[in-house]
Amino acid sequence: SLFLLTMSSHDDWLGYLVSVFVNETLTHAQECCPGCHDGKNSPLLHAHHHSGLLEKLTMFHMVVKDDLLKKMKDLLEDYISRFPDAKQYDEVDQKTLRAYGRDFLNQSSARFIYYSHYLTPAVDALLSTTPKTHIKPVTAKRVAEKMKKTKQVKKKLKSIEDSNLKAI
Repeated sequence: SLFLLTMSSHDDWLGYLVSVFVNETLTHAQECCPGCHDGKNSPLLHAHHHSGLLEKLTMFHMVVKDDLLKKMKDLLEDYISRFPDAKQYDEVDQKTLRAYGRDFLNQSSARFIYYSHYLTPAVDALLSTTPKTHIKPVTAKRVAEKMKKTKQVKKKLKSIEDSNLKAI
């Protein structure tokens, strides 16, 4: 379909977002690590070494997603500076890329970020560094609050679904 053809032309943009998402997740994991705060030397004393990437993505998904959504304009500017193409980045195309990026992040899950194939070796080669997007340092308390809000929203949605099913 035409929609898929258009989407596939923006795979580098989505790969860029995946890369930033993963790097921000790793940064958040280190910021929450008691071993890092206490200056411990051994990896055994650092919580961020104990979990795998998928677990970290799951733990910090909501926080990172919110940070990236708030910084979408800055992320697009950084992307354009790394992937210059004057024909592709007029005002309309930038709005389209921002919309794709917002939709991608809003519909994402930790598992989707982890298993998606948007981050290719070619995109990765251009991303030796990615911009820092989080506004304030993350803490375990901030992550817990965000996860609590997510669970409350899911419960509300479930109760609405249940009441709609009963009405049918």
